[in-house]
Amino acid sequence: MFSEVPIDVEKINAEDLDKEMMRIAIMAEFDAINMYEQMANLTDDKDLKTILLDIAREEKIHVAMFETVLMEVDHEYLKVMADYSLARKE
Repeated sequence: MFSEVPIDVEKINAEDLDKEMMRIAIMAEFDAINMYEQMANLTDDKDLKTILLDIAREEKIHVAMFETVLMEVDHEYLKVMADYSLARKE
C-alpha cells in the first residue's frame, strides 16, 4: 500500500492526469482487497471474517467504478477489455 501518489504530477500531460489518477486508485483498491481478504483468511472469528470479506467486496465495487470511468476516457483500454472479456463473442 502507498500513502502518497506514486507519480510526479509535474511530468504528466494534463490530458492524461485523470487517467493516471484512476489507475492509481485502482491499484490502491486492489491493495485493499488483498489486505482484507488476507486478514479474513487469518482470523478464526466468524464475525470479523464476515466484516472483512464484506469490506473487500466493497473495494471490488470501487475497482469496477473506476474501470468503468477509465474505459470511457481511454479508448485503447476499452478495446483491450472488450477483446479479452470472458463475455466476448467468438
